[in-house]
Amino acid sequence: MDDKFVKVVVGLALESALVLKRDIRTLIALYSDPDLGRVRELHDQLIESRDHYDRVVAIWLEPMLEFGPLKSNPKGLVKEMREMEFVLYLLTNRVGEAQREVNDWMNYIANASQSIEDDFWIDAKILLSRAVQSSQHPSIEKLKADPSLRYEVDVLQRATVSYFEEVKGYPLRLNVPEYRLEEVLMIQEIMLEMMQIHYGVEHGNYAEITRPTIHRLSTAIRYLMDAKKEAEATKREVQLTSEQLEARLNEIIDKEIRGLIGVYNEKIKELINTL
Repeated sequence: MDDKFVKVVVGLALESALVLKRDIRTLIALYSDPDLGRVRELHDQLIESRDHYDRVVAIWLEPMLEFGPLKSNPKGLVKEMREMEFVLYLLTNRVGEAQREVNDWMNYIANASQSIEDDFWIDAKILLSRAVQSSQHPSIEKLKADPSLRYEVDVLQRATVSYFEEVKGYPLRLNVPEYRLEEVLMIQEIMLEMMQIHYGVEHGNYAEITRPTIHRLSTAIRYLMDAKKEAEATKREVQLTSEQLEARLNEIIDKEIRGLIGVYNEKIKELINTL
């Protein structure tokens, strides 16, 4: 497997980890030195976490991992999940103060089933991971103290976990045109460095400046990943990013941060000539 592709995928997981405020040290090391074996090890550790956000990071690592052929029928799973959606809907009228949590649980199941049907399997995995988290909310666990609800809630919780276990085995694909990998990496590296400033506690005052830059660079990356998009669309986003950042640099009071972001702006300007 192309090391550039591995690095791009690790970058997507690192992007997710930054947004979700996860530990990024291992991912940064893997981004600097991509290694498929270590990626698999990290994935296997995070996907079994009880924390939904850890599982999300693991899911973003999956496009580079081999899962083999499907062992089940997605259409059958969709049918079961829609039946559960209806049962959860009926349950919302019987759970009192836990109504909001049960409603969230139902919505994650509903959206996950639609994502499976649409072949958006990354979305389906993330939504089902969230459904598992919602189904285990303390207010829902408390419902099992009621003899009239205990069995039903327990069955629904177990079914939700089983659905997530099933979709965990669905293979994920990321079809990045090979001839664009180098350009994706050039933009991604700058974006990830900007994100570390944006999400750093000590640099939070500059979020209004860094946020639009990150969003535009992210859009440029998505354009590059889509073979149907013309390269000119990416170049236009990068150009707008530079212009936007240039106009606001003087608003940064901290000289060190202004200098650092100024360096990234220069890198962005250089990108324009290579796209």
